[in-house]
Amino acid sequence: MFSGYSKGARSERELVHTLSKMGYMTIRAPRSGRINLASPDVIAAKHGKLLVIEAKFRKSAFTVPLEQLAELDEWVEKAGAIAYIGCKIARKGWKFIRLEEVKANHGNIGKKFIAEKGITIDLI
Repeated sequence: MFSGYSKGARSERELVHTLSKMGYMTIRAPRSGRINLASPDVIAAKHGKLLVIEAKFRKSAFTVPLEQLAELDEWVEKAGAIAYIGCKIARKGWKFIRLEEVKANHGNIGKKFIAEKGITIDLI
């Protein structure tokens, strides 16, 4: 379990630094799912644009829990944020899928879905 958390945390830190280099003010919420508040993994802001990202590091298909989707929705509704699920695929880099797309697919994310709906970091 620790190694899974460690890889995920390392990926989140990498994302925070990448966004920072792109001019965003960034923050990572470590162990965000454990504080009982709507807290995404990464929050980034630039010139009035607010991004919230639930980051996932996976080798295969997965489902984003409904609670996490609802928490991102709360950021969209209350803060006007743009919400994404960020998927880091081993040896392929990051792809980002808008919250609406993930919700329409009932939280299910697989390789084909990422290929069809995912965008690169420079497009978020």
